[in-house]
Amino acid sequence: MNKLEMRIISVIIREVSLFFMMHGLSDFDIHTEIRKDKILLTTKTKLLPVDLVEHVREKMDRPRELEIETYGWELIGDIDSKSELEIVGHLIDEVVLQSKNGNTVMTFIRQNHYKEKKER
Repeated sequence: MNKLEMRIISVIIREVSLFFMMHGLSDFDIHTEIRKDKILLTTKTKLLPVDLVEHVREKMDRPRELEIETYGWELIGDIDSKSELEIVGHLIDEVVLQSKNGNTVMTFIRQNHYKEKKER
């Protein structure tokens, strides 16, 4: 995985964590699974209220923008004035929201669009 991809994944983790904390969640897990073709970030929290889940769906319903990845997420404006999830929505391809065993599970899927350079 290249350095840009690592930075993007760390931004997603940071912004999702900030979202949870700003909504009063103090107990959540984030699991990262790096595959050859995609990266899965799975979060697990206590069951979220329906209105908050709908808020997540709304904010994440954004197209992934390679320009933001290339030139920086700062391009979308003042980061502090944006919802944490708007930034994430521009950096992922898909989010899957599920309720399982009294928990809300969100899986953020990011397809790998970058070719790895082979080390010589």
